[in-house]
Amino acid sequence: MRSPDPLTALSLIDAHAALHPSHPAILFEGSVISYGQLHTQSVRLAVHLQSLGLGPGGRLCIIAANCPSHYIVYLATLRCGAALFPINFELADDEIGYIVDKSDPDLIVCDELRHSKVSAHSKPCLLLQQLIDAHAADDGAPPGLSDIKRSQDDLALVVHTSGTTARPKGVVATDAMEIRSAQALHRVWQVQPHDMSVCALPLSYTFGMFSASYVALCAGATVLLLPNFHPVRVLEAIQTHRATYMVGVPTMYAMMLEHVQHTGLRYDLSSIRMMAASGAPAAPRLKEDFEAAFGVELRDYYALSECTPIFSFDLREQTSPPPGSVGSLVSGAEVRLVDAVGNEVAPGDTGELLVRSERLTPGYYLDPARTAESIDAGWFKTRDLAWRDAQGHFFIVGRDRDQVISGGHKIASTEVESVIARIDDVAQVAVVGAPHPVMGEVVKAVVVLKRGRSCTAEAIVSHCAAQLAAYKVPKVVEFRTELPVSPAGKILKRQLI
Repeated sequence: MRSPDPLTALSLIDAHAALHPSHPAILFEGSVISYGQLHTQSVRLAVHLQSLGLGPGGRLCIIAANCPSHYIVYLATLRCGAALFPINFELADDEIGYIVDKSDPDLIVCDELRHSKVSAHSKPCLLLQQLIDAHAADDGAPPGLSDIKRSQDDLALVVHTSGTTARPKGVVATDAMEIRSAQALHRVWQVQPHDMSVCALPLSYTFGMFSASYVALCAGATVLLLPNFHPVRVLEAIQTHRATYMVGVPTMYAMMLEHVQHTGLRYDLSSIRMMAASGAPAAPRLKEDFEAAFGVELRDYYALSECTPIFSFDLREQTSPPPGSVGSLVSGAEVRLVDAVGNEVAPGDTGELLVRSERLTPGYYLDPARTAESIDAGWFKTRDLAWRDAQGHFFIVGRDRDQVISGGHKIASTEVESVIARIDDVAQVAVVGAPHPVMGEVVKAVVVLKRGRSCTAEAIVSHCAAQLAAYKVPKVVEFRTELPVSPAGKILKRQLI
């Protein structure tokens, strides 16, 4: 008997389109795209892209704001045997130029607002909406598509990191990486066809395109797509469409909480069975207040663009991980916690997190130096600091760079942030190292207060002094109306120093 073909990045989505073609795949600003329509439109577009020369091993860049066409273009690109290179449209012109030049795409697809940013490149540049309107109509049978077989080793997606510390790195995702990662999250999150995932994250990043979207589509669920994140629009969308789960960064949940605390408005989130936070540790106070305000537990999990997921809560279990934990190791991955010389640390001790997994990226696109720097003998150096308890729960302390070194003391920024976040008047806080001629660095806290609240720097210092060692207490406190964040929602700490 012939063994079944191995799963590719298209397999599960196409299977749902065949079995349940009328089931909604995407909701966006009042429009609905069913799985059958998603399949037909992506096949039609693939035929046109093939006529333009996109084929096996090809590369297509897309630069556009969130819209359902992102998914159609992704699936069409895969059908051509090619890979998608999404680019964040909010990047500066030179940053976009750097990624385009490095990717060397066969085709560029963009929306009208971004056309001027890429039209100067010599590559063929297609307008997204014209492309979709002309070649993705869903009436009648789709035209014939050249028979292209994908393999699990094929390049499916290259997402460039936000570049908060250096030039963006292109994280390579193969078909095997995409499908195995989705299946891992299906198991621990129990994603089913009746679910509806809220996606208010940029589709140019792994968090939006994969975690909030592809995972749901591979499960036959529905993606509730928003153009961008706004706390009111997200809360209203959940209430109106009865969404069942959401993934986001802690900043998003903090803004949702601050909105209801300031306005006193209430939203019906009783349909939600899961809200998950990643990208940075969620402060304990945020999680407590969020559950009190919405009646929904905010759960941490841990994943990287290079490997999704690594640690997570598991909805098959009756109890949640302990406070502060990002959960347990997800099957299909191995981890080590090591000290500065590479020796494994004991449970309870902090070490750098290394991961090896069937879901790990094979490397960074056309960047052998940074690939070799990050992956050694199959082990990926996350640069994150973590510890585990005796029960196998993991706790992320912070980045190895996200610490203040003051007079020889190493201070984890997250520890100080958690203490300050417990002050009632504080909405958000970020801790960085401020240069100092004698100590090297001193602890600097940048604080955003809740609307209508007041608090002094002296009060914050006093609060910290009561709970932290003297060398960890902020020596500088700065108040701002907002914290700078990347398009992916991560706080840009380099702008706070």
